[in-house]
Amino acid sequence: SDTCESATTMAVSRLPLICIYLATSSSGFILPSAARSNIISPLIASSAKRCTSRSMATASSTDAAAGLGDIGNSSGKDSNKGRGRNNSAPDESVIPWRERINGSIARSRKIRGGNFVQIATVDPETSEPRCRTVVFRGFLSPRPREDGSTAEKGEESCVMKMITDLRSSKVGEASGHTSPATANNCELVWWFSKSSEQYRVRGSLQFVGGDETDDFLARMRKEQWGNLSDMAREQFFWRDPSIDYKPQLKVPEGGRGDDGKVLSPPDNFLLMLLNPTRVDYLRLGDNFRQFDELGGDKWTEQRVNP
Repeated sequence: SDTCESATTMAVSRLPLICIYLATSSSGFILPSAARSNIISPLIASSAKRCTSRSMATASSTDAAAGLGDIGNSSGKDSNKGRGRNNSAPDESVIPWRERINGSIARSRKIRGGNFVQIATVDPETSEPRCRTVVFRGFLSPRPREDGSTAEKGEESCVMKMITDLRSSKVGEASGHTSPATANNCELVWWFSKSSEQYRVRGSLQFVGGDETDDFLARMRKEQWGNLSDMAREQFFWRDPSIDYKPQLKVPEGGRGDDGKVLSPPDNFLLMLLNPTRVDYLRLGDNFRQFDELGGDKWTEQRVNP
């Protein structure tokens, strides 16, 4: 067992050195009878308390490292995110999902992989679901008004940006449905581990390629291509995916030309847009759930049972 030693100050310098042996048990530690006498100075008692605190802190760290045993446990460091002011009561306010998700993103901005989302489609030939992880790349900028003026300050788009390859299976799965009711349908799931929040976003996918006739979307595609990392751009020059393996061809390094400038996006580079129509929000810290639905051009919000 661990031994903590504490020397007394000059005022109690005549006291002998006292060793307190801490017994490792769930109830704390046991003091020998001699140590329980009133000759123990407050300084020694304080030292013992500090040792116990360190022991308990170590156990707490071990528990945290063991993994997320209960994702609904509200005792975690950040489980009160999303609650009311001063964490005094749960935040039961019903606010638009687009406003709410801004806070969720801000709290997870420094978490590695915090912008990874899962997006599911349905194979039109087998009617089987297909799911994969993609990178959320922000919301689409508001479209300029018909009169050419820019959007008002604070105006936000709900369209979610991602990218994909024209040769990817998700493109055929989303656009291969013959029924207008199921064409391009998908659902995105975004889990925020920092605040124990989940967003399920249902809507339709739109693919913006090199043949796009909408000037605004074509510009957004080109802008997204320029914002990619060099490594990400290189992938769009690789061999066709999902066929027998062959070593990769030599590709333009970083998707750049000999002069170091970024090349124009290849035809297989697609800006993938999710146009949401329904959002199912769940916060596990206090089991708050909310539906947001788009009717025409207006969103409505409703709190529901979890």
